[in-house]
Formats: sequence, C-alpha cells, structure tokens
Amino acid sequence: MPNREGEHEALLRAEGQDGRTGTIITLSVFILVAALAAGTAGGYYFSRGERGAVALAMLLALVTPVLAYALYRTLIAPYYRRLEDANLSLHIKQEEIQDMKDELFIKFLGIHDVNYSANSPRLFPQRLKDVADITARVMEADVCLIYRYEKKRDELVLAATNGYRQEAVGMVRIPAGQGIEGWVARRVEPAMLKEFARDGRFREVPGLALTSYASLYCLPLYVYSNGALMGVIELLYARPKTFTDEEINFFTTLAGILSNTMQNEQLQTELRKMNVELEQWVTEKTEELRASEERYRTLVENANEAIFVVSEAGDVVFANEHAVRLSGQGKFDLVHKNLQELFADAALVLAALAETGQGGQAIRNAEFRRTDGTTVPVELSCAGLTLMGRKFIQAVVRDMSAYARLEQRLAEKERELKVLQTRKG
Repeated sequence: MPNREGEHEALLRAEGQDGRTGTIITLSVFILVAALAAGTAGGYYFSRGERGAVALAMLLALVTPVLAYALYRTLIAPYYRRLEDANLSLHIKQEEIQDMKDELFIKFLGIHDVNYSANSPRLFPQRLKDVADITARVMEADVCLIYRYEKKRDELVLAATNGYRQEAVGMVRIPAGQGIEGWVARRVEPAMLKEFARDGRFREVPGLALTSYASLYCLPLYVYSNGALMGVIELLYARPKTFTDEEINFFTTLAGILSNTMQNEQLQTELRKMNVELEQWVTEKTEELRASEERYRTLVENANEAIFVVSEAGDVVFANEHAVRLSGQGKFDLVHKNLQELFADAALVLAALAETGQGGQAIRNAEFRRTDGTTVPVELSCAGLTLMGRKFIQAVVRDMSAYARLEQRLAEKERELKVLQTRKG
C-alpha cells in the first residue's frame, strides 16, 4: 500500500508539471503572437500615415518585452530552477544507488571469499583465521573473534581471531550462559550493543581486554536444520557503530555458512576418529584371528587322527598331514575330492553329514579307502564348524586298525582258552 500511494503522488506531481508546462508554452506563444501582431499593425498603419494607430502599436511593442520578462520571472525561471533541483536530486540518488551497488558487490565478494576460505583444503584452525580476517575486513571491524562450542563441557572456546591476541586462541574459555557471548550461545539470539561494557550481561574475559572497545555485534553459529549449536562469532569496534541492513544481512549469511562448515568439520573429525578406532579394532581382531588360526592349524596338523574340513555338501577344503598319510594321497588331490569318495560306503558318509547339518554330531564306524585299493577300519566323527561366518563340517577319521587287530587277537585267545577247557574236561 505505501508504494502504491507514493506512485499515485508521483503521478499527480507529474500531471501538475505537465499542466504547468502547457500553461508556460501557451503564454509564450500568446506573447510572441502579440508582439508579431503589434509590429505588423505598426507597419501597416505607418504606411497609411495614421500616426495614432502607429503610436498604439509602438506602445504594444514596448509592453510585450515587459510581459515576457514578467512571464520569465513568475513561471519560467522557477520551473527551470525546480527542474535543475530535480536533476541534482536524481544525480545524487544515482550516486547513492551506485554506492549501494558497490557495497553490495563488496559484500558478495566477501561471502564468496568466506565460503572459499571455510571450505579450502587448509587445516581447519587456519581456515577459521582466514574467515575472521575476511569478516573483519568486509565489516570494517577492529576485532573478529570466533568461538567453538564444546558440548561435553558446555563451554565456548576461542578458536580463531583476525590476529588480535593470537596467543589466547585455545586458552580462553567462557561457560555457556555467562557474559554476552555465553548469553548469545544459550539464548541463540544476536546481540548488537553500543557501550557494551555497561551492559549487565558483560563479563571481562581474562586475556582479551575487551573494555577498550565501544560497539559489539555477536551472532550464534547455529545449524537450524538439526538444532546444533556450533559456537558464536563476535565483532568489536573501537567507535560507536550503527549497523546497516546490508551489513546485518551479510553477517547473518556469513554466520550460516560458517555454522554449516564447522558442523561438517566436526562430523568429519568424528568420522576420522571412528575410522581409526575401526581400523584398530579390525587389526586387533585380525591378529587374534590369525593367532587362533595358527593355534588351530598347529593342533590339527599335529593331531594323531586324520582331520578333514568339508562343506555341507561334503567337498573337502582342508586335510591335515595325518589324512595325507592315511589316504596315501597328496593334499592337492584331497581338496579336490568329496568325502564320500574316500569311504567304501558313500551312503553312510552322506547320512553322517546330513545328521551334522541338522545341528547334531554323528559317529560312524566305516571303511576308509586308500589309494592302493585297500580299506582301513576307521571311526568317523562329524561336528559342525563355523569359519569366517560360513558353516563347515569337521570330520575326524580315527584309524581303528590296531584296535581291530587287538580285538582279533583277543578273540583268538578266547577260542584257544575254550579249546583248552574242552580238552581238560
């Protein structure tokens, strides 16, 4: 509504100026016509010898310049004066607009520089210092301070300055809620103050000596998308300062860019820490697995029984040295066979594997086939095994030849005893 009313008033002024211009032109034409008519009439009457008429014409000719001068003084001169004033005012407005454009362009370059510096490949502390330098330059501030929020301790830590008290970086800590900076962080509200040292929230920060400055502008570095407080950024001026809308918009935009950058850096730091911890955990577990594998391999290789590790379908994936000796085949040959091929009764082996695959253990007496065609009485014991997240079956084959021979001898002795007892009776 205010813009429409202003346009209406400007239109009325323009119509009034157009009407005044028409009046001036009409009067000017009328005076010129009157002067021309007086001169023509004077010449005409002079040629006819009418002296009275000639005198009247001369009088009119003399009155015409007077009327023209009066017209100039009353209408033309003020009109052109107002026109010159309007032109001057327009020129001033154009210069103001040009200055505004230049200032906006400088602010735009400042935002570009801040965005570039905040996301450059340099170390993060140096990037924050670059941001502080650019912000102080564009905002024409004497001091720029950037604080980082530590959630665990609920404190603001000085992270960067534009060169002011550089030794205080990392040393100055302000509890959240204390001082102007702590108030801004706790309330997530900006603070623009003149003579801020007189403000009731102000607290002198040891190591910074802020009382020598007059004006302060402090903004929270807050990521509104997820409600994360990253810190605060603060500008200090030695003189009283009134901030323009362009400066406020620039500083607010800069704070948003810096907030996201600090959050990204925090997330990347946490991710790097997690990666390091994960790598350490993987290394430790790998070493434990390797040690466990070595212990298992040592026990298996030195075992007195033939040990096979097979898939649930019975395909051999590992065989120990005793299995090589018992079968008479090389390891390479064994790991390309199915366990059923090593026994005289394949159905018996298949039943044992099926029983083990259902979560139980299977023990069978079987005949183990050697490469020379002979068979060896063995005890087959199958149990489930998990390696690298996959299910396997461990098949232990125990040579029962000695037991069989011993049983055979015992049976022979028993028969001999029976024969002797029969003879005595």
